[in-house]
Amino acid sequence: MPSTFSPIDPATIAALNAGDERALEQIYRAHHDVLIERATERLKEEPAAVPRLVVAAVRELWEERAGFHSAAEIEVFLHEEFRYRARAIHSRMASVHRFEKTEGVKSAPHVAHPTADQIWADIYAALHKPVVDTATAARARRERARHDAAGHIKHVGDRESLKVPMIVGGIGIIVVVGALLWMNRTSREAVVVEMLAAAEAEAITTLAGQLGSLALNDGSTARLGPESRLVIVPRFGREYRTLRLTGTGAFTVAPGNEVSFDAHLGDVVVTSEGGAISLRDYGDDPFCVIRVEDGSARVRSPVETRSLTAGQSVVVDHDGTMRDATGDEVAQAFAWTEGRLVLRDVPASMVASQLSRWFAMQVTIPDSSAAARRVSIDVPLESSQAAISAMERGANLRFVWEDNRMVFRDAGAALGAARR
Repeated sequence: MPSTFSPIDPATIAALNAGDERALEQIYRAHHDVLIERATERLKEEPAAVPRLVVAAVRELWEERAGFHSAAEIEVFLHEEFRYRARAIHSRMASVHRFEKTEGVKSAPHVAHPTADQIWADIYAALHKPVVDTATAARARRERARHDAAGHIKHVGDRESLKVPMIVGGIGIIVVVGALLWMNRTSREAVVVEMLAAAEAEAITTLAGQLGSLALNDGSTARLGPESRLVIVPRFGREYRTLRLTGTGAFTVAPGNEVSFDAHLGDVVVTSEGGAISLRDYGDDPFCVIRVEDGSARVRSPVETRSLTAGQSVVVDHDGTMRDATGDEVAQAFAWTEGRLVLRDVPASMVASQLSRWFAMQVTIPDSSAAARRVSIDVPLESSQAAISAMERGANLRFVWEDNRMVFRDAGAALGAARR
């Protein structure tokens, strides 16, 4: 039976908010089994990396400790961390496995996962690890690589021309230059992954029912929908204009910068040189959606790349394939940027979950047949009452209070109960 995320005492959450490492340890140890289980689910083909994923996610939980108010928020946060970091691990391990196959190297067999004590020791070490400037280290590696390659090219050029045909020298230079270009690209991507996971990265999180906006250091602006998280690399706007979004956001990208603006949605990267883009990638969505409002953007997944211009939208499925977004998909993803919640022909249960996200209303539908009814709504975000009324009309339900809980009941059954 799958493990469940257990309740966390409010006093423990308050202690975590205040920076008490003992509270973090208590939360971790109480959820060790469920964290290992969920990390294993994310890393089915890479079981040896499970402890590393758990350590990284719990460390990030500590970095964001001040923003949590409930066990549900902590669970959602860890879920998103597992989702994002698992993708990065899969990407890195794919390169390792290609090397192993080429060189005939056999991986060590997987052994049992470390105990809770052993993993906590790794978490504790990660919490107290000295800060490393990953960008500076990566620049140093690239400079050494360029120096070594330049020395090799010079050495080849000094040889006697009769000993080595010119064509061989030309091919050698092409190979070296190609290797340099590949190395610079992969080094930059590795640095970005490290910077987004660094303790110095700035993170902005919105809660249920909360919209947010902020100005970025490069002159760009961002608007965030509820239950969203934006991670911004250290020193954003200088060498990198890179951020990672979970949830939904609308960005006005400042033009005229030599550095491209890169927004990461899991392993999908949206690049813009200037203009307006809207992005959506919630953990419970079946795909991410990208819309270009103004200017242009390039969307890159592990499978393909597309260029979009103003007015175009694309859906990227979990396998990395892309297709044009439908009008309904765009409306449901981005109507919030115009102050509305739009849902088209969806189960009533989905509407209830969206009421929780957009209005911070915890409404349940106990009757499974009522929860399966199809409904469409289009309501302003400033009126939860309009959303309730649309749900009642569209799904033939009635909003009632039961034992201090908000509930949708079948309208006929609710009326009959009221008469009795």
